[in-house]
Amino acid sequence: MVLWIGGIALLLGISLLFLYIKVEICVNVREDESYKGVNFKIHSLFYQFTREFDYSDPRLRLLESLLISAFGKIKKTSRPAVTPQNQKNISFFRNYPLKYIALSALEDGQLMTFGLKYLQVENLEWKSVVGSKDAFRTALDTGICWAMKGAAIGVLSSRCKLDRLFLEVKPDFMKPAFNSTLTCILKMRTVHIILIEMFILAKKVRWCINGLRTRTGARAVQPSN
Repeated sequence: MVLWIGGIALLLGISLLFLYIKVEICVNVREDESYKGVNFKIHSLFYQFTREFDYSDPRLRLLESLLISAFGKIKKTSRPAVTPQNQKNISFFRNYPLKYIALSALEDGQLMTFGLKYLQVENLEWKSVVGSKDAFRTALDTGICWAMKGAAIGVLSSRCKLDRLFLEVKPDFMKPAFNSTLTCILKMRTVHIILIEMFILAKKVRWCINGLRTRTGARAVQPSN
């Protein structure tokens, strides 16, 4: 009886490991005379996320507002306040070897490649409307939008499995506006999610160990007064 219960529990555990976890992501970029902004929505069984970034400014276009906002954040945070904790962190990173930073960056690339390898895009819809009062500019922007979508989908399809795809770019010759909505459903098996989390945890532990070894070695070679 115990063996039967153990076998059933083991079978259920293995079945759960190979179940798919689905996530629906929706990104909307809109720029017209009344609104300029970006909307993000993430929906899954265990997680809900909605965020809106309003960059409406009659003097600037959306791309200009994004660049100014990013530059403002970098400018504000480029010089943190000088506190004992900040000084401790700065000294820690100064003693941290550059080779470990390069290895960490390489491992991030390997992690992304591993994640995309087992990621499955069940459905991807990317609809855009490009418009201006100039017919030549509208046609040119439409062609650029098609080229960018083709390049992005080409890279994505070479890295992961893509089941259903729908792309659309509509020109609007009546008013200057841009509206692009990307909706996709991603899924990955539970066992692959666990492997990615274990990979990240192992990398963080190794990063901390290497940092502690470097700090200990730097203190050991300091000359005594």
